[in-house]
Amino acid sequence: MSAALTILGKDLRLRLRDRSLLMFAVVVPLGLTVLFSLIFPDEEGFELTAAVVDADGGQVAGGFVDGVVPALVDDGVLTRVQVTDADEARVRVADGELDVAWIVPEGFSAAVAAGRPAELEVLVAAGRTLGGEVAVGIAEGFAAQVEQVALAVAVDAAVTGPASPERIEAIATGAETAPEAIAVAELVAGEEQRLDFTSYMAAGMASFFVFFVVGTGVLGRLEESQHNTLPRLLASPIPPAAVDLGKALGSLVVGIGSMTVLVAATMLLLGADWGPLTGVAVLVVGLVLAAMGVMALVGGFARTAEQAGNFQSIVAVVLGVLGGAFFPIPGEGVLVELATSISPHGWFLRGITDLVATGQVGAVLPAAGALLAIAVVVAVPAVWLQRRSWRW
Repeated sequence: MSAALTILGKDLRLRLRDRSLLMFAVVVPLGLTVLFSLIFPDEEGFELTAAVVDADGGQVAGGFVDGVVPALVDDGVLTRVQVTDADEARVRVADGELDVAWIVPEGFSAAVAAGRPAELEVLVAAGRTLGGEVAVGIAEGFAAQVEQVALAVAVDAAVTGPASPERIEAIATGAETAPEAIAVAELVAGEEQRLDFTSYMAAGMASFFVFFVVGTGVLGRLEESQHNTLPRLLASPIPPAAVDLGKALGSLVVGIGSMTVLVAATMLLLGADWGPLTGVAVLVVGLVLAAMGVMALVGGFARTAEQAGNFQSIVAVVLGVLGGAFFPIPGEGVLVELATSISPHGWFLRGITDLVATGQVGAVLPAAGALLAIAVVVAVPAVWLQRRSWRW
């Protein structure tokens, strides 16, 4: 055991001097989490700076300008900025002062009333892709409502003949206030305690890059073999198992250390919610053990450190995508369940989600058990491959 601890100390000193390890362990995953959080903000913090120009002044235009837009402001979706005309709106959108702007052109209401094509212009600032999609969706929703009113007027005219302006107004009011024939409800389990986007990305990036961090132990063993350091070490009165144990402990310590730093940093700097820390610790240990087993198995098929690094990168990326480390895997089904069940990333994210949703440490047990099972399953052939490599 003393020999394994000596090797552990030597490996830790070498890895702490390795700047690339620091990049993979902390800087890159934390930086990507910050970047994705800025690009895709949470729904609760999403708000557009917008303006609306009514060059029409008609009744239909008023439904959007005085009805839809103020409702969105009250809901906290929009911050409305007053502009004098369409030219000012275009300039301020082009300069990035406004995220979006809607322009209702002159003759809009008359065109709708006459059944002619009408256009509601949507301006979007450069780079505001998400805001643009929201603005277009709002305009399309209003257009659908206008079409509903127009259809009701057309049907009434076909049955009773041309309607008076008062009749048209009454039909429009009735169509707008009529209850929906079909109500669509979105239900999110544990919505008050769901995993927000920042927390999800923090957990996903941490789980993804820990595979590269623990993989350095396998790479270090192959590099020492190539440089003839390992054969001399095995020629000394040190059991080969002690050598592998020391290097495995190094991967375990570095992996848990990097995950701990990322958990603390994302909580303090980004406000990420990981849930009770005891449950997080259980999942972190399970994930690191699974990552160690997978990377050791993959490295066992390589002859050089460069080859092992390539193999490990491919496997880490594939498992990360299958497990939803970069984005949640949509839909359900046998293939989706199979994909997430073979990925340690998927089980780790599932465990964190359950932990945050329930606030109970026991909620992580299924995911932690799956991670440990993966670690054991891949460790058996990995150990066999390493024992075979002892035969020089």
